[in-house]
Amino acid sequence: MYNFLKQIINNVFPKQFIAKHKTKLRKVVAVFYKGSEYSCNICEFKMRKFITSKNGLMICPKCGSLSRTRQLWEVINTEIKNKVVLHFSPTLALKHKLEQSDASNYVSTDYQGEFEADKTLNIEAIDEPDASFDIAICYHVLEHVNNDIKAMSELYRILKPNGICYIQTPFKDGDIYEDTTIIKPEDRLQHFGQEDHVRVYSIKGLKSRLESVGFTVKLKNTGYETGNTFGFSEEETIIIATKPFKLKA
Repeated sequence: MYNFLKQIINNVFPKQFIAKHKTKLRKVVAVFYKGSEYSCNICEFKMRKFITSKNGLMICPKCGSLSRTRQLWEVINTEIKNKVVLHFSPTLALKHKLEQSDASNYVSTDYQGEFEADKTLNIEAIDEPDASFDIAICYHVLEHVNNDIKAMSELYRILKPNGICYIQTPFKDGDIYEDTTIIKPEDRLQHFGQEDHVRVYSIKGLKSRLESVGFTVKLKNTGYETGNTFGFSEEETIIIATKPFKLKA
């Protein structure tokens, strides 16, 4: 059904129109998925099923949220009240949700112009004051960044003491795999899984690098045990990196 509707939309409307009116077009598609068996915890749409992509991702037909986005919201929705939040490369669904949340201030940023955002901040040199945010969301960003240690140091700098950064990337077993001589998009696709990725992290390797710049790191494994009302993945690992509070000497 979804691929059929997508093909019709792509054949009828030009790409610029689709990009501009994506939210409205999704509402049209969502009509064909209405039901009561499942629901999206971000846009609260109730449906008979999620859209399943070619690589097995479960997509909300109304807001376009992915499983990992819905699982992240499940974790942070009780943590953001009265907090100042900085969100890198924000997906539209979560951006809208956070704009309407009880965070005291929400700032979105995208450096490459791929996402709708408030600012254009370079994560390797964040143009924000020290200790200015309670929470940072850095989801599927660090695997794109050349100097990831510098980016991690910047995240540490702009967080307040006890501030938290929620991080996720694609993960592999073993060690981090990176090679700075691999620069062609087609080679990066082959080696790192995407044309604009520069490495593939292991959970252990990413944790170690975050700790090296001062973070205290915990791992949160999310998923579902019985039922799957919100269309979660069987298992997701979220890195919770906290800037520890340090007493002045």
